[in-house]
Amino acid sequence: MSPASSPENELQAILEKVRKTHGPDFEHEPLTPARHSWALEGIAGALAVLRGDVVQWVNLRWQSLTLARGPWRRLTDSGQEEGPALLTLRSVVAAEARALEGASAEEIARTARYSYAGGHQQMEVRVCRVSPDGPVVLVLAQDVTEQVRVEETLERERRALAEREHLRMLSEQASGIAHDLSSLLVAMKLRLEMLQLSDARQPQQAPAAAPPAHVDTLLRIVADATTRLSRLRDFARQRPESPVEPVQLADVVRDSVEIARDELESRAARQGLTLLLDVDVPRLPLVESSAADLRCVVLNLLRNARDAMAQGGTLRVRGRLALGHAILTVEDEGTGIPEEHLLSIFQPFFTTKGQHGTGLGLSMAHDVVTRARGTLNAANRPEGGAIFTITLPSLQRKAPARERPASWRSG
Repeated sequence: MSPASSPENELQAILEKVRKTHGPDFEHEPLTPARHSWALEGIAGALAVLRGDVVQWVNLRWQSLTLARGPWRRLTDSGQEEGPALLTLRSVVAAEARALEGASAEEIARTARYSYAGGHQQMEVRVCRVSPDGPVVLVLAQDVTEQVRVEETLERERRALAEREHLRMLSEQASGIAHDLSSLLVAMKLRLEMLQLSDARQPQQAPAAAPPAHVDTLLRIVADATTRLSRLRDFARQRPESPVEPVQLADVVRDSVEIARDELESRAARQGLTLLLDVDVPRLPLVESSAADLRCVVLNLLRNARDAMAQGGTLRVRGRLALGHAILTVEDEGTGIPEEHLLSIFQPFFTTKGQHGTGLGLSMAHDVVTRARGTLNAANRPEGGAIFTITLPSLQRKAPARERPASWRSG
């Protein structure tokens, strides 16, 4: 609302009409019973000039509104009734005028809402000082029942829209998590099959023991699957995002490659292709995110790179530090990404794999990186294939010296 049409300016304009009609000293005239004033006409509301508790001038709408059935109850901002029940409109405006009189000099107007007619209707009462130090006030009372109903309808529609949006986001989250869990379970199945083969090769008299590397990888896969399910449960309950932790990207890459290696190589072998993994990620300053979420991001990028290389090739993963950011790249030697798809590739349900893709892997990955205040970008390599770049702000902490090597390479 512009200043020229604000309620306070509107009341001031009416007050000027009263002064022109009844003289500038009208507030000092002897008290008389309420009289009609044409200066108060021309506005959709009940208008009156009060001196103390005495109504001095009124318009026709005021005269008709005084016949409205009470009691009148003041309403809080939340729409709850409070305070005593007032029997007449005059009692209402007198109470508001006294409240304004007792307020500070800087408060020249006040507005309140009242219910009446058994609580089925609502009235807005606005009281404005005529002079800073005088007892005369101008009162505007308007029935806002229809306005309140419209506001309540809009609020219900807003809540319904928010709920629909939440359900839509929940559907996307559920589909994305199902996508991630499906991939994790595929990797688990391959590891279990390898355990079965290992067991079958053991001498019959000796108990078969699971290779520790397979067991560790299976435990990590189960932990990641549990984490993804927890994300879905927390989102459905509208809880805040899960807490983050300091994460070493070299560890994330090592674990992701260990989980995906057998799946990638066994699939290539079945298709008669050669797929090489070339990984060189040194230990970088820690980043703040979720290790389980970042593992799913890297797993998605590795599997997408594999799918893009229909003729086989080399899949490269590199890590470096630049300008206080940890940077991770995943490159393939596939067909690349059509230029028209580069801007849409991270949108939910966008896929170039037809019925074989959900269009959620990259969308979920983008969300994870964004929550960590980072970026995930896709581009085409000049020599062919695609490159995905993850950039995350580092915590600039010194990586603790542990038994792990200073960098992790795999070829």
